[in-house]
Amino acid sequence: MSDWRGRGKGRPEGQVSPEIKGGPGKGGGRPGSQPSLDITGGAGRGGGRGGSQPSLSAKVDFGGKFKYTLKGKAATGHARAETSIGTNTGPEKSPRVADPEGNFMFYLVLGDSKDPVAQFKEASGLKSSTAIFEIEEGGVNHRVHKLPGQSRWDNIVLRYGVSSDTQLAQWRNEILSDEFAKRKSGSIVMMTTANEEVRRYNFTDGWPVAWEGPHFAADSAEVAVEMIEIAHSGIRIT
Repeated sequence: MSDWRGRGKGRPEGQVSPEIKGGPGKGGGRPGSQPSLDITGGAGRGGGRGGSQPSLSAKVDFGGKFKYTLKGKAATGHARAETSIGTNTGPEKSPRVADPEGNFMFYLVLGDSKDPVAQFKEASGLKSSTAIFEIEEGGVNHRVHKLPGQSRWDNIVLRYGVSSDTQLAQWRNEILSDEFAKRKSGSIVMMTTANEEVRRYNFTDGWPVAWEGPHFAADSAEVAVEMIEIAHSGIRIT
């Protein structure tokens, strides 16, 4: 003990020498009566004591990744401290809905060629349907059984501007010349405005069932457009 007296001025060394840390309380009492606080984090929205709310840091990358990090102790104990969530936003794995693309960027390829065919104005007929067989079961009056029948694919209809390239017209001429064995597979390729491929509609065993030339008009300034209709055995999307 050191030579220190209590508040009553009694015998020296009657009171121990306290090792005081921290400042006085808000009421101005004895030093050391309140602990020293090691505060991290900011005050809450109500402007209370610093450190009563957790420190938050977030990192967001809209180019394809999302990362959120929570640091510090939760005020109520219900929230989780040191939480990190990472999610890849690839095709069909993204929590965000992908932005749709326009319907005005597309081209056609035939066979093994990678070069586009013609400048197309319109492509339609990408459709499949299945026949339905209805069966009425005796004693089951609340519904009718519906079973799938045969499926069919609509013909693809392409409209394109007339140019010096005649390969689509020649393909139709092969059918008119009884060369039906020469079927071709191909793809309708959908593109973005940045010239990046979105998806392919791949058809198999295609052959042209109809062709139509342009409608000429002397008082028109529109582009001359031809039409070709292609029958096929099915479409696979990639």
